[in-house]
Amino acid sequence: MSVSKDYILEDLIRNSEDLLKGLEQIDEENGFLPEPVEKEIKKDIQAEEINSIDINSNLKSDGYTELSISQDEMTATGDFFPPSEGEGFAGFEEGKPIELEAVELIIRTKGIVTGILWDSISEAIFKCNTERVPVNDVIIARGKQPKNEIPAHLEIEKNLLEDPGKADTERLRIDYREMSPFVLVKKGDVLARVVPRVPGTLGETVTGKSVPFKTEKIKIVKPGKNVILDNGYARASCNGRFIVTEEGFFVSEVLEIQGDVDYHTGNIDFPGDVIIYGMVKDGFKVKSGGSVYCQRTLDASEVICRGDLIVNHGIIGKKKGVVKVNGKIDAKFIENCYVEAGGSINVSTSILNSIIHSLGEITMGEKGIIVGGKLFAQNGVKAAQIGTRVGPKTEIHCGIDFSIQQKLEWIRDKNIELAVKLQQMDAKIKAAATEELKVKLGTVRDKLMKGIHKLNLASASLVNYLDKDEDAKVVVHRSAYPGVYIEICHISYILAREMHACSFKLDKTIGRVVVESIKG
Repeated sequence: MSVSKDYILEDLIRNSEDLLKGLEQIDEENGFLPEPVEKEIKKDIQAEEINSIDINSNLKSDGYTELSISQDEMTATGDFFPPSEGEGFAGFEEGKPIELEAVELIIRTKGIVTGILWDSISEAIFKCNTERVPVNDVIIARGKQPKNEIPAHLEIEKNLLEDPGKADTERLRIDYREMSPFVLVKKGDVLARVVPRVPGTLGETVTGKSVPFKTEKIKIVKPGKNVILDNGYARASCNGRFIVTEEGFFVSEVLEIQGDVDYHTGNIDFPGDVIIYGMVKDGFKVKSGGSVYCQRTLDASEVICRGDLIVNHGIIGKKKGVVKVNGKIDAKFIENCYVEAGGSINVSTSILNSIIHSLGEITMGEKGIIVGGKLFAQNGVKAAQIGTRVGPKTEIHCGIDFSIQQKLEWIRDKNIELAVKLQQMDAKIKAAATEELKVKLGTVRDKLMKGIHKLNLASASLVNYLDKDEDAKVVVHRSAYPGVYIEICHISYILAREMHACSFKLDKTIGRVVVESIKG
């Protein structure tokens, strides 16, 4: 009679080895963590902190579709929005899914008859209904472009002038969703070249209209700033925005967006500075290799920049919004957002229900208030008001490097998991029926022990870099309310009563957070 396989034991071994992945790369001398482990820490911590903010919506909505035709009628684009999900009780009703027949009716109403991409439409409807996520900028019909007759001349590269939706997004580093007023290029990209005569052919719009070809009148265009000539080619001498004017063409190291970041621009991924004169609409991402200046409100789905972030109005995250900035942040307000800044954060009016991390100081305006969420500020916090009499819990953490704190918390949780597996492994070894099985389990046990040892070394090394500013203070110019939690270099203080015009600082001689009046 054959012995049945011990699936519980096999599962224990497999889970133990999964937990150990990446730990073998830890440097035992200084305990620094390898890059994959660093990324896992950031991902786990960010997800945990974002989920700590509870924002619900009980609005019912049916799935629906919006179609638009480009100005030249050569492209029709669809945006598909999912129905609301039911929760099984009153106030949370499930909406109706999108149906293909409804989309067909809209297509007929729009007069679209040519180049309809039914497979793309069906895939978008299926994904939207089943995954319950918006599916935007789906090309649902394409017209046939006319081919103009072109005499031999120096011509700007076609991919820089045609519908950006057809462009190579890896090359241009931007996700175009519709026609856009700008095109991005990399250093060394060919901008123009000599081409032979091209004969013309007729085209057809998505509404069935014939599009005649023309014989183009070629105008001599001159290369300008950040363009070099190389054996008959005009190439970009830097990364930036490609711009064509009446006089010629050039590359700008600053991307200026005159309107909003929305379906007309798509997600922005620019190597230099970005100036946005309109709003960043909900659901759109902005990435910059430099600084970002936004003149109006920023609905932050994801904003990442290596420089500073300046927002004239406020930043609204709607819980899932993520902002990561290497430099400083200036904004009027921050609401329901996850924020990381390598520098200081200046907010003039309010920080509400947000997770804020700063390796500098968080400074509020003269009447600035902080209500709800968690703030981590290495060099302290200054505000007019912290907390409210009946509002959500507000936490202030100062004096520590939040990135080191996140790593230490991840190591702690990983060590707990490994210790549990080690305990289970010891029990299995004790009950093992054969010497061969004991050796097999012992090998896994040794790996678990080594993993715990490496994590302990890493923790011991990292803790030396945790406390950065023992002189950090929390300064409240007006009121701080009961229930506010303040922590300076791991020494905590919970307000038991309402306080006014005071500062909280660490007294190193007694190892406590003390309160001082700032009146006068």
